[in-house]
Amino acid sequence: MGYGSVYEAGYVFAIDDTTATTGSVGGTVLQEEDSPTTVQWAETFTTLDASSLTDGAGNTSTIVHALGTLSGYAAPLCTQVTDGNYTDWYLPAIDELDGGTQAAFTILGPLGLPVATNGMLYWSSTETSVNPGGDAEAVLVDGISTANITSLSYIKSVYASVRCVRALTP
Repeated sequence: MGYGSVYEAGYVFAIDDTTATTGSVGGTVLQEEDSPTTVQWAETFTTLDASSLTDGAGNTSTIVHALGTLSGYAAPLCTQVTDGNYTDWYLPAIDELDGGTQAAFTILGPLGLPVATNGMLYWSSTETSVNPGGDAEAVLVDGISTANITSLSYIKSVYASVRCVRALTP
């Protein structure tokens, strides 16, 4: 298993080989395809304290606890994904998509994998620190191999795509 391999229903983009005595490898995978529809992050002016830059699972839990499982929003949409036998998908934090040392678009884009659609905006689960009630972090992809990706703040009511992630089962 290496970066870009399809494993447990997604593209491997983060690897944690520090797993104790089990001998397994942990990590994170990116859903193989965009969600079939674009969605809002949430209603504008809804502060949920989903502020982690690195813990998308925690942010998603916070968001779903506040919004419920309404399918018209990004984070709840990820919790409804069932790829294969896996139901533990979540909306990635901004550093899990772009900017972190093991970020999906940063790692997988240069490999030429179809991990994002050119010209598409993707939601993260991270609210902005400047205006958490109105804005959330997103990634704009401008380049066929995601060579040009930019993290930006967008109004939560904007419609954008979603690419969910899940932690590997050690």
